[in-house]
Amino acid sequence: MLNNFTFFQNITSHFWLKFTICLVFSYILSSLSIKIFLKIVNNKSICRQPIRKDGPQTHIIAKKNTPTFGGIFIVLATIIATLFFIECRKSFYIWPVILVFTTFAVIGFIDDFLKVFYKNSKGFRGSIKLIIQFLIIGATYVWLGQIDAIHNNARVFLPIRNGISIGVGVFIYIIFVNFVIVGTANAVNLTDGLDGLVSMPAIINLICLALLIYFASNHNFAVQFHIPYIKNAAELRLFCAALIGAILGFLQFNYKPARIFMGDVGSLAIGSVLGLIAVIIKQEFIFFIISLLFAIEACSVILQVGSYKLRKKRIFLMAPIHHHFEKMGWVENKVVKIFWLFSLVCAVCGMLVVIL
Repeated sequence: MLNNFTFFQNITSHFWLKFTICLVFSYILSSLSIKIFLKIVNNKSICRQPIRKDGPQTHIIAKKNTPTFGGIFIVLATIIATLFFIECRKSFYIWPVILVFTTFAVIGFIDDFLKVFYKNSKGFRGSIKLIIQFLIIGATYVWLGQIDAIHNNARVFLPIRNGISIGVGVFIYIIFVNFVIVGTANAVNLTDGLDGLVSMPAIINLICLALLIYFASNHNFAVQFHIPYIKNAAELRLFCAALIGAILGFLQFNYKPARIFMGDVGSLAIGSVLGLIAVIIKQEFIFFIISLLFAIEACSVILQVGSYKLRKKRIFLMAPIHHHFEKMGWVENKVVKIFWLFSLVCAVCGMLVVIL
C-alpha cells in the first residue's frame, strides 16, 4: 500500500512540475514577444484600437491610441508551449482544442483588423461571425465523437444527487454544445472592456478546469466525485498551463494603465477553449458556476438590447455591465478588482459543488 502511494505521489509530482515549467515557458514567450511588438508599434504609431464613442469620457481619453492585437501573442505562446511539452501519443484532445483556439483567434484577428483598418469599433459583421463559429463547433463535435464514444451519447451531466445525466437527443445536445462554447467565446469577448478585467477571471477559470481535468481523467477520482470519467484527457492540463502562462505574460502589459489590448483575437480564442474544455470533460454546469462573471456580462448586453428594442428604455446606464459601474462613478481599478473577487468566489463555489 505504501509503495503504491509513493508511486502515485511521484507521478503526480512529476506531472505538476511539468505543468509549472510549461506555464513559465509560455509566460516568457508571451511577455518577450509582446515587449518586442510594443517597441515596434510605439515607434510607428500603428495597430491602434478604436474606442466606442458612447463610453465614459475618462475611459475614452485613457484608452485612446492604445495598440491592440495582444491576443496574437497569447495564442502563439500557448500553442508553442503546448506542442513543446505534450506527449503526442496521449494527446487526443489537444488537437481539436488547438483547432478551435486557432480558428476563433483568426475570426477575432479579422474583426480587429477591420476595426483598425477602417478606424471604427464595428468590425466583422456579427451574424457572419456567429455562423462561422457554429460551423467550427459542429465539426469539432463530430471530431470529439471519434475520440471517445462518450461524446456521442447526447447526455448532459448534472452535479446533483451524486451526479445524474439526462439524455436530450443528438440535435438538442449539439445546440447545447454550441451554446456553451460559442456563448462563452462571445461572453469573454464582451467582458474584455477594462484594463486587466478579463485576464484574471480567465486564469481562475483555467485553474479550475485544470483541476477538473485531473479529476475527470483519473478513474478513481471520477468515481469518488461522481463525475464522468474521460480517458485520455489528462494532457489538456498542459494546454491550461500554457494558456495561464501566456495570459500572465500579457497581463503585465495590460493592467492599468494598459500598454496593449488583447483584442478579439485573444478574447474569442480564450473564451472558445474555456467552453470547449468544459464540454470535453462534461462539466458544463459546474463551468457555468465558475464562469458566472462572463455569463452576467453577456446577459447584461442581451437584456439591454432587448429592453431598448421592446420598450425603448435601457436597464443599465451602459452595457456590458462593467461600463454601467463606470458610468455610476466607480474608478476603473475598483470595478476590475471587485469583478476579480466575484470571479474567485464563483470559482470556489463551483469547485465545492464537485468536491463536497
